[in-house]
Amino acid sequence: MTGGRQRSHSYYNPEDSKTYGSQTQTKDICQRPRSRSFYSYETSEHDSDHDLDHLSASSLLRQKATNPQHLVNKNEKAKSKPNKHSLSRELNGSRGSLKCVSMITISESDNWEICSSSGMKYGQFVDWEKIDPEAAERYQQIVSSEHRQLKAMGREGFWATPHTLRAKAYYHIIHGMHSRCVSPERGVYYELSRKLFGEQKLINHPVPEYMEAGEIPRYCLNKAGLNSVKKILLCLGRYFPDMNFCPILPALASLILHFSQDEAECFYSVARLICYNDPNKRYIDQTFLTYRASCMTFGDLANRCCRGIRKLIASSHQNLFEFYSDWIMWIFADLPFTYAIRVLDVYLLEGYKVLYRVALALLSLYKVSVSSRVADVEDFRTDMKRFVQNVARHCTAENLLEKAFLVPIATRRELNLLFKANKVSLMQKGVSIHQKRQSVDTVDFNNLGSSVVTATEMRVVWAWIPERFALFSPIKLFSSVEHGGSLASFYYHVEGHEPAVLLIKTEDEEVFGVFISSDMTERHKYDTDKATFFGTCECFVFTLRPSMERYQRAMVNIMTRKVFPQQAQFNSQNTFNTTLTCPAGTPQDPSYLTIPFTAPSQDPFTTNEPKRSKEQEASKFIAGSDEQLIIGGNGGYALCFEQTLEAGYTESCATFKSPPLCKEHFKIQSLEVWGIQNSICFSHCFSSK
Repeated sequence: MTGGRQRSHSYYNPEDSKTYGSQTQTKDICQRPRSRSFYSYETSEHDSDHDLDHLSASSLLRQKATNPQHLVNKNEKAKSKPNKHSLSRELNGSRGSLKCVSMITISESDNWEICSSSGMKYGQFVDWEKIDPEAAERYQQIVSSEHRQLKAMGREGFWATPHTLRAKAYYHIIHGMHSRCVSPERGVYYELSRKLFGEQKLINHPVPEYMEAGEIPRYCLNKAGLNSVKKILLCLGRYFPDMNFCPILPALASLILHFSQDEAECFYSVARLICYNDPNKRYIDQTFLTYRASCMTFGDLANRCCRGIRKLIASSHQNLFEFYSDWIMWIFADLPFTYAIRVLDVYLLEGYKVLYRVALALLSLYKVSVSSRVADVEDFRTDMKRFVQNVARHCTAENLLEKAFLVPIATRRELNLLFKANKVSLMQKGVSIHQKRQSVDTVDFNNLGSSVVTATEMRVVWAWIPERFALFSPIKLFSSVEHGGSLASFYYHVEGHEPAVLLIKTEDEEVFGVFISSDMTERHKYDTDKATFFGTCECFVFTLRPSMERYQRAMVNIMTRKVFPQQAQFNSQNTFNTTLTCPAGTPQDPSYLTIPFTAPSQDPFTTNEPKRSKEQEASKFIAGSDEQLIIGGNGGYALCFEQTLEAGYTESCATFKSPPLCKEHFKIQSLEVWGIQNSICFSHCFSSK
């Protein structure tokens, strides 16, 4: 039988059988015994080349058993089709390096035509450990490894090849997840499938409402595999009725199906990810509210790790919120298959944080690519999508993961706190957990009314501040032109607002400023006559003219601040219920802005102490007294103002790693402070709890 090897349906076959699934699978096939080595996928193409409408699966098996010549003739027609192992070598390379496999995205109409028969099954007759003993030995290492070891193995690509080993690794990892929620068993899928699809050969179903546009990344699946993905997605929608927005689910189901025993196994695996409810290691957002909060959290991380790209997009008047709303789709829709499965290897072990890392690595690569052609980019969203689809031109899958794990990123706890704060700000913006989709209004800078900055410059500043504040419009709190140039007047109008943006224009037309992340009332927390430092790592300084640049600490404790000893107990009991009304008249809640707190602080940092350790210098952000206002306090002051607000000075500052923001001594032409226009008090969001 020359050329009689058969082609695996695990990979894309352009000659998909049009008659696949036209028969109803019989009971004895559905209840076949499960193989000890369940992880390989092989189907017979000659089955699909015959009209099966009048033959059952069992009669076909009998026919082939009694007529071996039938197999010979079919194999002669097949002509040197590559078998499973040759395909694996072609895709994986001799040393396990993966070639880029193109991905096809299928966009369906409003109705899905579903074949009700069960999908293909594999590995039921073969002991694959005997065929591939090396993979069997590696699998035993996987089974005997602890979670920390598995994380290292996943990052290194320990089970990246062969395909069969990855399937067994996924089975072990997913079944080993410990969740406080009960996930559905395999039998649930059979019951749901029977109710949804019945015994009919073909039936139409609407696209699940949690999907955005009915698009399914094909990822080398053939027609039968695509049909199975649709069935799984419909069953997931039925089993999780509260899941109203989850655009990554089609890609996840498509990828996991490659490495699943059957449709029920894939359904079970994806359901386990949905049910996983550890907030510090979550997997899948299921509502528009949580999805958008994740997008905002990624925007905050990008603000710290990929600074230049935000300035490019904001300067071009394109929508940053919309650009970052695609971040997770870069991974689970746009990345080629061989890249996506390497990300999946570590995602199953490490959760959402890995996705942030990979997306930040992609964004860093894109920044390098786009910086030389930014004038030709009409739409950054489309350009980024095209870049990710062709990422193989810029790095390999292994290089991408290496870059991802070199990205400095906050701890899981910090990320979860930031995510919660972003979710609350969206709730204040009017987005509820039950809404399926809602466009979040962007800030209008056209009627700004500032004597210091232009609308474009303020748009750039708003692109630099944390996402949860950038949702809201700026409101002028203080102007030296309107309210007088005194520090007392400054405190009177600014205290009670958190955060605030301070802008200065000098008599030499230089423009610079600072993002003040904490309420200025904190200057009263210590019982001392000396100016003491307070604030959080979200504080930063910047320049706008003659050049635009931002200076901020690295990603360390991005939100938390040390609570003062006398307030530790108070804040633990009243985190969400304290409302201040500042002299300017706008109701504000300080906890809305810099929740949460950490342990009580030690002795206060005063302004005349010697240089401290790096950990301590990172806490020296803002200090204020009746005589002076200081921004940045280690290795020199980033900004310092005297009582009259007529002049100031700036120097290199280790707190922000910033150079002098203008010439060292300057005279102030105009000084403004802008707050966040937020008419809804934070505590209202928790009134029902």
